[in-house]
Amino acid sequence: MDIKKAEEKAKERFGEGGLFCAESVLVALADEVEIVSPLIPRIATGFCSGIARTSDICGAVSGAVMALGLVFGRDNENQSHEIVYQKVQQFLKAFKNKFKSINCFELTGCNFNTVEGHQIFYQNSVIEKCRQYT
Repeated sequence: MDIKKAEEKAKERFGEGGLFCAESVLVALADEVEIVSPLIPRIATGFCSGIARTSDICGAVSGAVMALGLVFGRDNENQSHEIVYQKVQQFLKAFKNKFKSINCFELTGCNFNTVEGHQIFYQNSVIEKCRQYT
């Protein structure tokens, strides 16, 4: 998998590409590993905007966790979950080290459940920060 290529695809799909954070990341990474499903990006939609505008976990983070599940997750109860847990923990640690948080509000300063939060997002070009996270 070419991470840089997936990163660029996610950035292209986010915002002007019509998708939100979690959707963009999941679609880009699924595309890189050639996983095609009508459920992608559908399963990621509720994770966007800090999980449905709750200002919780960053949607780009949620999308990446879902993508790691696609690649390393198990297909049934007889398989181990340890590899995906390890990969997710490594990703979360790296993301926190780079950006200092995995919380949407802490990363953006926007409460997406308010008109003011949306205004801040658009007026202050916070979308550019979000593109970094994707």
